[in-house]
Amino acid sequence: MSTRVGATESEHATAESSVGVGIELAGLSLVRAGVSRDQMSLPDGATVVDAVERLAEKHGEPVRPALLEGARLRQDTVAHRRTREGWQRVPGGERLHHGDRIRFQVSD
Repeated sequence: MSTRVGATESEHATAESSVGVGIELAGLSLVRAGVSRDQMSLPDGATVVDAVERLAEKHGEPVRPALLEGARLRQDTVAHRRTREGWQRVPGGERLHHGDRIRFQVSD
């Protein structure tokens, strides 16, 4: 008779292969997309643009054109990552890490 201790290898892989991130939309980005904030789990290696795609899946099609042009952030949309020092600008291809907070806003 065997006794199960801990999680299976596939359960470990699933837990280790995702990142939890918080998303905020500010100013005109919020108005365009109709979403103010969200929490989501993304696959390990996901980027800022991947987060927008997931946001669009969850909240509807207006999100995508509000923030993206094709597969890139709109020219007037800026993404920032929350750091200890404040908000740091990040490109759309920036890889996300567990616990990241990303804010989207229209640039000045």
